[in-house]
Amino acid sequence: MRFIIGIYFIILCMAIRVNSFVGITWGRMQSQQLVPSMVVDLLLQNQIPAVRLRTSGSDISEIFSGTNISLAITLVNNYMWQANRTDLAYTWVNDRVKNPINKGVNIVYLTVGTEPFSNTFMKEARTDQVVNVIKLIRQALDDMGLGYVKTTTSHGMDVLKLTKIPSEADFRDDIKQQMLESLEFYNQTGAPFDLIMFPIHYIKEVLNYTMEFAYFDNKSGFKIQDGQIGWPTDGYPHANIENAERFHKGFLKFIASNKGTPLKPGPIDVFLHSLSDENQFRAIFGAFQRHWGIYEADGNPKYKIDFSLQDRDTYPTQAKGIVKMPNRWCLFNGNREDMDLVNKNYNFACNIADCTSLEKGGSCDGLSDDSKVSYAFNVFFQKHKQQVELCDFDGLGEIRAENPSTGNCEFPVEILTFQDQAVKDGMILRI
Repeated sequence: MRFIIGIYFIILCMAIRVNSFVGITWGRMQSQQLVPSMVVDLLLQNQIPAVRLRTSGSDISEIFSGTNISLAITLVNNYMWQANRTDLAYTWVNDRVKNPINKGVNIVYLTVGTEPFSNTFMKEARTDQVVNVIKLIRQALDDMGLGYVKTTTSHGMDVLKLTKIPSEADFRDDIKQQMLESLEFYNQTGAPFDLIMFPIHYIKEVLNYTMEFAYFDNKSGFKIQDGQIGWPTDGYPHANIENAERFHKGFLKFIASNKGTPLKPGPIDVFLHSLSDENQFRAIFGAFQRHWGIYEADGNPKYKIDFSLQDRDTYPTQAKGIVKMPNRWCLFNGNREDMDLVNKNYNFACNIADCTSLEKGGSCDGLSDDSKVSYAFNVFFQKHKQQVELCDFDGLGEIRAENPSTGNCEFPVEILTFQDQAVKDGMILRI
């Protein structure tokens, strides 16, 4: 059996290959989304050969037509009902897979369910339908002549019993039967087993190891046997640009070596998570989960990374055609006469907008109290497309043209979004 082992990422142990390749995941849980055509250009400019979508991407998949970029799509947990009967499965596959392929989209992977047996991170979206649905999907694909499209399910680390020794790993008792049935299906169809984990959280909070163990160039004396991928850049201790760059540099050097793992030597195909930050991602483990992006939400690369596996000391290509909103910021006017009112508006802004950078260990953690209020007001203001009336905050906000960013703490200005253009062009977005 082939295995996918990752850290909010995917490693695909594929059929025999001469060299490894690096793909990337693209999530769109953002208040301001990059225009899909710009993303395609970004992938092509960086010579990234594959992308994984966390939805079916039915509203954007055709933009990949004729690009030779391999596409992996997802049937998410909450929409499992769309394919839980034979007739529904055929309709779903026809609409979301066959039709795009007929239009030149290179769909090669279909993930049915994301962490469906989770008892932690995704427990609210748990579903027991996945084992049945993936079989119906597989049958529909085969009957339509799409046998080459692989089907699997993404599972979180919580499907396993907690152990620090890999050889002692086993599935949780309450889901063992479903997992064994799934493994038998993967073996029969030649599909990979997909395991998702969070390195920065797992090493520190679960294994209770020093963070040095996470790096491939670590000085801990610990022998690295399996790759670990993905690193957030804000909102958590050790989550910063420098560590993310170090982590990816060491990991990609390992991938380029084509050594593989002890049980699966040879090339490994990798989907790194993720293309860009997602300010609306659910922060179950922490706000850092919104900052896995190699790119900022505006298409600017955060750090040096070489997707070509040549270990070049270079930044990836910047997204082209990005249009930013005017350089103006909504800030706290400094009126502290009623601190209850200030705190109420601060909490209101952060409950709706992304205040990750203000978290302990975040890039804006060191701001003064007044500046933290300003940061909260501004991210709320930017999320709502700089609507002037939304910078009132009970008379505590004011709009300024001077950039308040300081040190590593950036007060963002948002971009012209895909959502705006989608509405303008009359498109209907679907999951």
